Amino acid sequence: MYYSKKQAQKFKIPGGTSGYLYPNHPKGEQSIALVSAKGRYPDRGWSINSKCTETIFVLSGNLKINVDGKIFYLKRDDLIMILPGQKYKIRGKAKTLDLITPFWEKEQNKIIIE
Repeated sequence: MYYSKKQAQKFKIPGGTSGYLYPNHPKGEQSIALVSAKGRYPDRGWSINSKCTETIFVLSGNLKINVDGKIFYLKRDDLIMILPGQKYKIRGKAKTLDLITPFWEKEQNKIIIE
C-alpha cells in the first residue's frame, strides 16, 4: 500500500508535539506517525496506553524519555519500544517515526496527572 503525506492527518498536541498520522493498516494492525517534538509530551503528568505498543525511532535530534521512572537518552538512529501499561513522558527536540501496534485509538491513551 502506498500513502502520500497529503493523505496523512495533521495533528498538534499541547506541549510542543505535532506531526502527521498516516492512514491505518487496512486490517488495523498498525499506525505510523511522523512526529516533530519540541518541548514535553504530555505537557503535564504521564501518558499511558492500554493496548498499543509505541515504537519511537529518532530521525534527528535528541530526546529524554522517562518510562516507568527509568530515563533513556535517545539520539538519531536510536529507538525505544513503550509497551502497553507503561507510563511515560518525553522531553526534547527531535523528529521521529512512530510505529504504533495495533493501530492508534485515542480512547486507549490516558494522561495521568500526579
